[in-house]
Amino acid sequence: MNYIDKIKSKLEQLNVSDHGGQARHQQQQQQQQVPPPQQQQYQQNMNPPQNWQSMPPGQGYPPGLGGPGGFYMPPAQQYNYNGPSYPPASGGGYPPAAQSPYPPISGSGHYPPMGQQGAVPPKPPRSFTEDDNTADKQQQEQQQQEQRGLGSDIAGMLGSNVPPGVPLPLDQHDINPTTADGSKKHVTNYQGGGDGGAEGAMAFLNVKQNELVHQRFLIIYGQVPGIKGINDRIVIHHPYFPPLTFPAADGYFKVLAELENGDNALRFNYLQGDNCVSKGTLTIKMTPYTDKPPLLLAVIVGKDSAGEFDAPPHLRGPGRNDLDAAVRKFRCCAYLWQAFMSEQLYRQGFGRRTFNLEEYYEPDTMARDNMRRMTARVHVVRSKRTVAEIQDKERAQQWKAPPGYKRHTEESQFSLANEALNEYGIFKGPHYIACLSVDSRWDSNLGVILGHAALGGGVGERRIGVFGSHTTHSWPANAEEIPEKFLDTTKTDTRYLANDCNECGEYWRAANVGMGAFLHECGHLLTLAHTQSGIMSRGFNDYNRTFMVRAPNFEGPVRQRDEAGAHWHRTDIVRLRHHPCLRLPSDPPLRDSEKSDAGFGTLATEDGILLRNESGITMIEVWVNDRYRSHLEYTVENLPRRRNGSIPAGRDEMAAEFPQEILLTNEKLHGFAGTWSDSDKVNLVLTSRSTSTETIENFQTLFKNSSRRDRDGNNVFRSGMLGKGQMKGSVKADAWFAAKRIRSSAPRLRSIEIRSGNYIDGFLLHMDDGSHVQIGKCRGGGRTMLPIDPDDDLDHIVVNCGWWIDGLEFVTAKGRRSGWKGGRGGGRHVLRPPMGYGWMGLSGSGGDWLDSLTMHYARFT
Repeated sequence: MNYIDKIKSKLEQLNVSDHGGQARHQQQQQQQQVPPPQQQQYQQNMNPPQNWQSMPPGQGYPPGLGGPGGFYMPPAQQYNYNGPSYPPASGGGYPPAAQSPYPPISGSGHYPPMGQQGAVPPKPPRSFTEDDNTADKQQQEQQQQEQRGLGSDIAGMLGSNVPPGVPLPLDQHDINPTTADGSKKHVTNYQGGGDGGAEGAMAFLNVKQNELVHQRFLIIYGQVPGIKGINDRIVIHHPYFPPLTFPAADGYFKVLAELENGDNALRFNYLQGDNCVSKGTLTIKMTPYTDKPPLLLAVIVGKDSAGEFDAPPHLRGPGRNDLDAAVRKFRCCAYLWQAFMSEQLYRQGFGRRTFNLEEYYEPDTMARDNMRRMTARVHVVRSKRTVAEIQDKERAQQWKAPPGYKRHTEESQFSLANEALNEYGIFKGPHYIACLSVDSRWDSNLGVILGHAALGGGVGERRIGVFGSHTTHSWPANAEEIPEKFLDTTKTDTRYLANDCNECGEYWRAANVGMGAFLHECGHLLTLAHTQSGIMSRGFNDYNRTFMVRAPNFEGPVRQRDEAGAHWHRTDIVRLRHHPCLRLPSDPPLRDSEKSDAGFGTLATEDGILLRNESGITMIEVWVNDRYRSHLEYTVENLPRRRNGSIPAGRDEMAAEFPQEILLTNEKLHGFAGTWSDSDKVNLVLTSRSTSTETIENFQTLFKNSSRRDRDGNNVFRSGMLGKGQMKGSVKADAWFAAKRIRSSAPRLRSIEIRSGNYIDGFLLHMDDGSHVQIGKCRGGGRTMLPIDPDDDLDHIVVNCGWWIDGLEFVTAKGRRSGWKGGRGGGRHVLRPPMGYGWMGLSGSGGDWLDSLTMHYARFT
């Protein structure tokens, strides 16, 4: 029985038997070699149906007209449709709303230069350029030796800068499974061997029988105890997908299993030579979960581009280095990312969380049979820029202008990609998009990759990661090619190909850097910053080890503990755990406060620093002299241990999964992060439930510079400033008044007069002694009065701000509200004194409109 006959029943169940018949007919044509399938399908792809523009999503690829890439790129017009790019996310969330557009404030950088990963700030800006540093082979090998064995080892993740005696981050002692090389083994029933007989029962170390997952491809790691042999193979058989063969060694194996909706009965054969020495079976249940935004895939092409990427002469031609090949390779790359993400979060105890891809029932290139399956769509986006513009050396990230050179443009590949997405029309509003720039070119004379940038971050509501195609020749185009590509030691010929960062000297290394560093940029689009180790450092050089038990630079089987840099740092894991793209069906619906970009409040008190966030706080990191030291994390999973005392926690930390307030004392801080000198720069990096982050620079100065004694002896503290206060012509003002429960000679606040339009022009604070103070210039806008009765008091101010104050609302202790005034841009903050404290005044500044606010407060007397 041939493969098509075996899947006929499945196709009939899907009510697509005609497609199955056509696939059988196509296979017969392939067997007769009339004409060659790649050429036939390539030609078909260039001739879409006349009514392709009117076809709804998922129906734009009629039988026989879809190319092997599973996409259409009309010669003159963009491929567009009117439907949504993913189902409505009733339980999910989107990125925070756009910040004030002047100047841009969102985004993060690209991967750190080799050898400098420990010196990068915790939250780099989007627009800076990383040097294309190089290193000789001896330095590379030394660094690889230092990385070996780190894998999921927590102590290794922390870096050598952690002083002796500093405890591990409190939630990292007993998260299981960190790796599956220990006691977490799931053994199948032995079903007998081949001609050579069985050496032992096949065990699956990272997955359980009948486990439920929500992704198309799954990494399966297993072992046949007692087997020795470095050139063994494991073959996985799926009822509706071609068999996949991966290398095995000394009984260990890793495979990438394809899964379809429903029960997937997988069969495994462990082979030594032609002998099957062990067999196993495993059933995995897969149910797609679409109630979250997907990671979208886009190939950016110049308006006059042929769509060809760099390749050596013997790998050029239709279906090899053309647009069709780029789409197939990008699709496969994205599925590897998806599997990697799931495996890493599972190991750290957070379930098989991963992002979705935008999938439709289309010709599937993840197998060579090109059958129709649910597969990831890759959008081909024609830029309005020419290839010459894209490949302008001034737009190349790696090109450095010589002294005295006058640049003609400051545009980057990031801005060109975002411009093309704007023109494309589909990606309006909040989206997460990985962009492959096909028109990258290695210029051996300049020693620069033109048309390439490694950048990731946000632009308004959209978050994108951008990478060039200079390593795409080394990527697999389907699941069957994965082992071949990750073991390909062909030397890189720099006459035709770039040896990026001097780390792509062989094709398998180029595949690691290309797919792994691109994943690094996707990490940035998912709000991750640079870390001490792992993918968000330069751990992508070991990316292949996640999928293979054999690696060209490693002796013996590559077990999970040998995967070195191929991991997410624990701080990445905690951020990803709460990201809306990685939700699981079991997660409770997001509260409104968890969907909004709630900013952090940092308030000094006599007892310590009060950290506050309406969405809830999920992590506090300590960085000393720009190097990660340690962190505290707050998750659903560790709440029981916070409450039973196995993780030391204060009352505020035991109150909820994600505490909205945490009092951070010096004793607590030094207890988990060690000590430092007064000359050290100590930063706190805070992460909220809504995945927003904020860095508190020079934390030590908060205690020293945030309070003063007033004339009545009150110790008056001030909050951090909201807004930047940098508008042209901005004027500062201070208003002093006292809450009822504070003994003070300062007047009491009796009313607030707000002037506002699209933004806040300013406001006047009227006191009970007849005086008033104006904050902001109050030159225009409508007028709103909020009276405050003698038995009432100001309770809090809700503020939306970025570089200026977009909007606000005043609320009294008795619940009287001014109503929302101004705009809704920027992040949400709340100015409210800590419990047991009351208002002592407000400071602010304004130019054309209000651009800063600061709260003053003191303890009740």
